[in-house]
Amino acid sequence: MKELQHFKFGTVKRDKIKFADYNPRVIDESNQKKLIKAIREHGLIEPLVWNKRTGVLVGGHQRLTAADKIYRKKDYDVPVAIIDVDEKTEKKLNVQLNNPSMQGDWDLGELADLSKDVSFEDMGFSKTDIDFMFDGELDFDGNFADEPESKRQTPYDDGVEDEKDKLAGLAEFNKAKSEFRKKENDDTIINFYTKVVFPSNEAKVEFYKKANIPQNEEYITFDQLKRYFEN
Repeated sequence: MKELQHFKFGTVKRDKIKFADYNPRVIDESNQKKLIKAIREHGLIEPLVWNKRTGVLVGGHQRLTAADKIYRKKDYDVPVAIIDVDEKTEKKLNVQLNNPSMQGDWDLGELADLSKDVSFEDMGFSKTDIDFMFDGELDFDGNFADEPESKRQTPYDDGVEDEKDKLAGLAEFNKAKSEFRKKENDDTIINFYTKVVFPSNEAKVEFYKKANIPQNEEYITFDQLKRYFEN
């Protein structure tokens, strides 16, 4: 694989690294705290990406910001993958390294199974993340939300065929999204969909009624969403 390696491992003093002022990635305070906690616990376990030609950080802005908060000093050694590219290539790589469309989707069945050994919290997910990905079918503790606590079983235990079917359906939805991207052949697509987690069923019914959407409609279009705000 040496012919594919267009970088060198090394360490660079912190004061030699400039943040990319064009970097489009952001992180909220709660997720930054999770990242700081993870780095305190495990350290930096993969190098940041630094462009030797410009001195600009290409990948790892959030990790470096977290490290700055941990070290609380201006200078320290930073492990980096050193590249040497022009500014246009640098900007392209900055986005590509963090583009979800180039990183695949979660296999929800495998993720649910993994939660038996590693909690969603330790994986860095929030409750909202899990509600979003599993469409409310799985709770933050890895249990199926519609089962009474006394009868809850972990995913893929014997006798939970219905739960496996639910996850298979969600996995199929993710597969359809991936095939859509391939069909459109559009590398600029980052995310063309979203999910909304309503605070209650009553709130969902009210939303659908105001937007004039059938109550059994699971997926809605942007035009249907606009109707809600126009009414």
